[in-house]
Amino acid sequence: MKFNKLIPELTITNINNSKEFYTTALGFKIEYERSEDKFAFWSLGEAQLMLDEINENGNVGELVLISN
Repeated sequence: MKFNKLIPELTITNINNSKEFYTTALGFKIEYERSEDKFAFWSLGEAQLMLDEINENGNVGELVLISN
């Protein structure tokens, strides 16, 4: 598989709901999944994205905007 130069990673609240939505409603295909980490890599045509459920093991930190 050829990977895009930029693949967005979205943090979600429920991987199972997202699986249903992205596969059924939008037609995406799961290319790779780590069920224990609640992570999945998806594709649809040339579009690719990653979904990662918020959990106690790896949340991102607070967003801080830096102005110049």
